[in-house]
Amino acid sequence: MNPAAMGLLLFVSLTLFTFSVTRRFLPLFVMQPDNRLDNKRERAISVLKLFFGQLRFLRPFERVHGIAHVMIFWGAVVVTLSTVQMAGRGFSADFHLPGFGDSRVGLTYVFLKDLFTLSIMAGCTMAFVNRVFFRPARMILSAEALVILNWIFWMMVMDLLYESTLFILVPDHPEAHAAFLGVFGKNILMGMGLTADSPITSQMHAVGCWGHLILGLSFLNYLPYCKQFHEVTSLPSIFMRSLKKKGALTLQDRENEDAIFGVGKIEDFSWKRGLDMYSCAECGRCRANCPAHLTDKPLSPMAVIMDEREHLKKKTNLMCRAALHQVKKEPEKARAVLEEWSGEELVGGVISDETIWACTTCGHCVANCPLMIEHVDNIIDMRRHLVQVESRFPGELKQCFKGFENLSNPWSLASNTRGDWFKGLGVQTPEENPDFEYLFYVGCAGSFDDRYKKVSRALVGLMQKAGVNFACLGNDEMCCGETARRLGNEYLAQHMINFNLEMFDSIGVKKIVTACPHCFNTFKNEYPQFGKTFQVIHHTELIRQLTRKRVFAAGKKFSGKGPVVYHDSCYLGRYNDLYDIPRDIARFIPGVKLLEAERRERTSFCCGAGGGRMWMEEKIGKRINTERFEQLFATGARTIATACPYCMIMLDDAMKEKGMEEEVEIMDLAQMMLRSFED
Repeated sequence: MNPAAMGLLLFVSLTLFTFSVTRRFLPLFVMQPDNRLDNKRERAISVLKLFFGQLRFLRPFERVHGIAHVMIFWGAVVVTLSTVQMAGRGFSADFHLPGFGDSRVGLTYVFLKDLFTLSIMAGCTMAFVNRVFFRPARMILSAEALVILNWIFWMMVMDLLYESTLFILVPDHPEAHAAFLGVFGKNILMGMGLTADSPITSQMHAVGCWGHLILGLSFLNYLPYCKQFHEVTSLPSIFMRSLKKKGALTLQDRENEDAIFGVGKIEDFSWKRGLDMYSCAECGRCRANCPAHLTDKPLSPMAVIMDEREHLKKKTNLMCRAALHQVKKEPEKARAVLEEWSGEELVGGVISDETIWACTTCGHCVANCPLMIEHVDNIIDMRRHLVQVESRFPGELKQCFKGFENLSNPWSLASNTRGDWFKGLGVQTPEENPDFEYLFYVGCAGSFDDRYKKVSRALVGLMQKAGVNFACLGNDEMCCGETARRLGNEYLAQHMINFNLEMFDSIGVKKIVTACPHCFNTFKNEYPQFGKTFQVIHHTELIRQLTRKRVFAAGKKFSGKGPVVYHDSCYLGRYNDLYDIPRDIARFIPGVKLLEAERRERTSFCCGAGGGRMWMEEKIGKRINTERFEQLFATGARTIATACPYCMIMLDDAMKEKGMEEEVEIMDLAQMMLRSFED
């Protein structure tokens, strides 16, 4: 070995790596602050589960690809220690890490290192074959990915060559007792006639050592410029992942005079979003079940993050200059530098308006991303900028916003008719029943949509049969603010939220039951951001509680049109993990034959209404509700069970569009239950 050459190689490569990484991270200093260091214990547990445990790669969803990644990941963790030892042996042939060497720990490590070298080679082979021959639709076939897989594979080949020739040159080397792969390689080479005295043996040993180190260190310097940079950023990204409730959006501070109302420029994002951009591994899992992407809309969650990352890279020089001013406590100079940008703008340029408005906020991207990237909040922040700063949004939303502002519903229907649906049902208001246990919050759809008024009446019937003490606000009810918030109109949403909080406080609301998963999610996960927590249950939870208490005796046999398939609502399922309860209700009804769609539970397909999409025209690609209806119909079911007004409305529209009213029936679980128990 040549200590001078080894020292020069390490100095040059590590210096260049430090420069490149610094250049990547400096722009984050001019992005917005974000506290991600709270709850360190929970964050550490996340690292153990999601980084070291790789749990999101081991789900049933495309498990083969996940296993290949886990094999490469754990192999890299273990083999890196061997690379460090190999570099040390460039200075001293007997170098080993403290505690290693000719000891039980050292020999155990040598065995594991050989095992994980095989793991890396096998994982690279699996990943290469899967990408080239069995590539899933979610994944892009990039030359860079194939080059990287080969790069890593040949690093392992060089390591094997180094180890095999080492045992020929030093027959009594202590590591030969545990390095089964190296011994196997030694035996093959010796069978080819190589000996310790053969000059080619020493030459091959040098090639193995220098080849492994040069490939490894050059790969290290390539990381900041390729998608594999996630190998550097993924651990801090997971540690600093969002700990807010899954169904909650990031709270926009409207009281701070320096607050930014949404994101119009890349530096308007928080530094954590910048870290997310670097962390994207381009695996495509975020778009594998994205309803917009799969129906040919101009939205791919992966493409959004990748495009933002490329834009960030283009502004890196400018942002680095600004960051240096920021570090020197010169914010005005930093802002002046950023104003020098004359290239394409982020919103409306890099990310088109059509892309931003295509999102249904179904949450699949976030739920399936191995690196915990926050795609939905990313998109909502850009909507906030379009709505609150530029007043630029789809034309049909103008009437929707006016309806919320003036009449507290998106249809602009008279607010004094909000309680008409329960006339004659004996429903009491809080004034008539001040000692109510549950506030039945009906929501806009349950109050105004003719299809979902039937569900509201069915739930009232069930609660009355069970003797539940509840009250309805009637005409005093105001929209919960969910739709306005997801459409980016945070000002309007917070106005409605604060109004509701004051009213709920005045009438003493403690428990809320609602049939709308969107209202349920907002009250449960977002209202606490504004200082008030309620006990919130979805109507399916209440119905199951009542069945378990044997409030309902055995009902009549189900008289629907055929087998039943339950459609998982995004806001009930992915955001709030309510998968089994609705199915338990369906199975409780005598005679129900429950089928399952291929896309169900965590991988359920959106109906297309979330994120305010229900009030926007769908002009590009296939209609999402049609796609979902066809998926459900393909199961052989002829009754589609829902537990969400948006889902019922969208699936009902798709059914009518296809002219299948005579073949299929769409019912809420509350309706199915009441039909089974009514006289």
